[in-house]
Formats: sequence, structure tokens, C-alpha cells
Amino acid sequence: MNGDRTQVVVSNLFYDALKEVKSKRTLDDIARKLELLASFPDMGRMATSASVTSRFGNDVRTLVCGNCVLVYRHSEEVIHVLALYPARLVVH
Repeated sequence: MNGDRTQVVVSNLFYDALKEVKSKRTLDDIARKLELLASFPDMGRMATSASVTSRFGNDVRTLVCGNCVLVYRHSEEVIHVLALYPARLVVH
């Protein structure tokens, strides 16, 4: 990217999962990573977990945030934050 910030849009599935996070450290990490994603949308790794790709497709990325994994897809214009899972449920 050219240094511009990309719009970040979060899904209801993400918001619902976020409500379940109790750790302040994890919540702070999620907030920080969401902020960074706007400038660096390729910072996550391409998803390889069958549990993620079977639900969201092969074109999604994952990003570890504390003890959670954030799932997102991006284009030049927008980053769609799709889901948030406990890291123990996402097998790489």
C-alpha cells in the first residue's frame, strides 16, 4: 500500500465473539492490531487451517491477538474483519 489507511469493517460475528473476551490484555491487543491493519493489511498470514478456510475461503488471513485469532479478508478499499476465535480452536 502507499501509506494510506484502508477502511476496516467488522462483522456481527466478530462483535459477538469480542463480547466473550474477558482478558484486558487480549482486548488491548485486538484493538492495537485492528489499528495496525488499517495501514498494514498484509500483516496477517494466509489462513491454512481447514476450520477457517472451509468457512471463509482460501483468501482470508489470520492474525493472533493474545489468546485469540482474528480472521479477515482485504481488498484495496476495505478490510473485512470476519471473525474472532479462541486460538485453541484454530489448528494451523
